[in-house]
Amino acid sequence: MQRRRLCLLSILWLLCVAAMARAQPAVTVQTEYYDIYGWTAEELREQMVRFGVVWRDGKTYDALTTWTASWRYSWESGPSRCRITAVETSVAVLHRYPRWVNKKEAGPGLQHRWERYMAHLATHENGHKNIGIAATAAIEQAIRQMPARSNCQALEAAANGLAEEVLDTYRAQEASYDQQTGHGRTQGAVFP
Repeated sequence: MQRRRLCLLSILWLLCVAAMARAQPAVTVQTEYYDIYGWTAEELREQMVRFGVVWRDGKTYDALTTWTASWRYSWESGPSRCRITAVETSVAVLHRYPRWVNKKEAGPGLQHRWERYMAHLATHENGHKNIGIAATAAIEQAIRQMPARSNCQALEAAANGLAEEVLDTYRAQEASYDQQTGHGRTQGAVFP
């Protein structure tokens, strides 16, 4: 009986450790639209060039996904050491897409091309979202695994510095993703 109880406690402990080790950031996704009008593919393209989303590089894109990672942690201070006891992360994702307002007034062929384009565009933008989620999970995992420091001020500085390093790595990965996909062109996000 005692051996069985010990076995069950060991299993519960392993499940708790596994759950704690798996980084699970809270994810919120918001979608915004800018309106475009047109009856031809060329008119729609002109509208997206005119009203599209301007990014930090000064270029205008048909769609854009941004994400912001946040992290909080708790620590425990002991004699001559301070260690992380809990980590919470979240990521806020914002998609911005064109919305073809008068789509029902256009021909079915153009509507079909638009729907296909939007599906491919969403595939590309979801890649950006997934990078943001992965970055946030990596921050959580990295902070959770930090060794104790001599004091809590040093621990806090190290945790925040580590999170920024992780963000830099994933920002570079995101730039590489755009370069490799041609901002979605290789994924079919081309219109007209």
